[in-house]
Amino acid sequence: MYTMSLSDQITNAMKDAMKSKNDATLSTLRLLRSAMKNKQIDVQHELSDEEILGVIRSQVKQLRDGLVSYESANREDLASQARAEIAVLEAYLPKQMSDDELTQIVKKTLEESGVKSRQEMGKAMGAVMKAVQGKADGTRVKQIIETLLAVFVLAVFGVGLAFPALAAIDIVPASLQAYSFFETGVRIFRVLLLWFGILTVNLILAGGFDYMVSGMRDESHVSAWRKIMTGFIGSIAVVLLYGVSTVVVEVM
Repeated sequence: MYTMSLSDQITNAMKDAMKSKNDATLSTLRLLRSAMKNKQIDVQHELSDEEILGVIRSQVKQLRDGLVSYESANREDLASQARAEIAVLEAYLPKQMSDDELTQIVKKTLEESGVKSRQEMGKAMGAVMKAVQGKADGTRVKQIIETLLAVFVLAVFGVGLAFPALAAIDIVPASLQAYSFFETGVRIFRVLLLWFGILTVNLILAGGFDYMVSGMRDESHVSAWRKIMTGFIGSIAVVLLYGVSTVVVEVM
């Protein structure tokens, strides 16, 4: 069964636009055809469908960048034109993934590739873009990668802050009778910090999990961020308070 190539589809669409006198669509497709010819000159061979999709994505990106500038300058006439051109071009792109679908693929790919920090962003982008197969643009992919890596770093950082401090706590003093009432109170306070520190770390981890499984725009997404930030701030407070209480005990 013959499947029409993407190049032929664009050519037929140009003919239809000329017949229907749809100047806006015709102009957009002519610019696309010109960009395709330039690409063909660069690579010295007929463009495959995947290469044409790459040209279309590049055109869409340029239009989106221009759209941001037009909206910032309150040029609604140019902004409307850019949106219309984007709509024409996006009709040839594969159906885009939802935020939830993309988040799950990014999460799985990061786990499989072992990426755990932003220093490996290039590796992460390459792996995820290959996995999504053109069904999500690079900007969306980058945003989700950065978000998931930030969650991971926050969780690790919170654990790293809490556990060294908690491990050093002398939970059971050798003899409470040898200490003043005030010093005993400080030591008890440090024990309570132990439990609070564990709670903050668990809050970060729980928030991170909720964030990864929530939609990018629903209320659970916001709630997850609150958990993460509350746990993070709590971990910082634990470390600071433990440090102060340790100084107090040492100088007594």
